[in-house]
Amino acid sequence: YGTALVSLVEDNLYGQMQVLWGIQKYCDSIGFPKLNDDNVVQGMFRSMYKYDLGDNESFDAWKEDMSPEHDKGKQKAIIQTMDWFMWLEEDDDEDEESYEDEEE
Repeated sequence: YGTALVSLVEDNLYGQMQVLWGIQKYCDSIGFPKLNDDNVVQGMFRSMYKYDLGDNESFDAWKEDMSPEHDKGKQKAIIQTMDWFMWLEEDDDEDEESYEDEEE
């Protein structure tokens, strides 16, 4: 199913955000559990990124989205993904540094 999902959301910010909202909604419906000391929502976000189902821009847009229709479970999802967002920001900074090094 992964390949089919990639073809639907690749280069589609809104499509990627819909998947993130779906994860948020699903995790809210099951009470934001942990699995092996890892928040399920964080693990799902990590997998989305790893398998190119979401890029930095879509994760940032999801995080900044304050629309009422996507409010349920949002605060809990943000809290449980804080470590992952810090990692994503560091990874993005490293990518920018290596790109600048290549240009020189």
